[in-house]
Amino acid sequence: MTLESCCSNFEHALKHNEKSDIDGRELIVELRSLKDILPGEEMGPIEILRFLKGMSCFPNTIVACRILLTIPVTIASAERSFSS
Repeated sequence: MTLESCCSNFEHALKHNEKSDIDGRELIVELRSLKDILPGEEMGPIEILRFLKGMSCFPNTIVACRILLTIPVTIASAERSFSS
């Protein structure tokens, strides 16, 4: 799967009444630009979100990171957290 198709699918998944929380084409540009400005060390989604918080030029990437950090990885983990 290509970056373009992933971003397009992500935009479509977040669409409601023909409006989406992100623009898939802008997200592609942001991710390609972000690759060049991130520090050299390995970073997870939380560190990337913290890095981007002070910047206003990556709005789609910030939304994508927030969604990534909010959605449970599996349904089972969500069920376990609700039952406890």
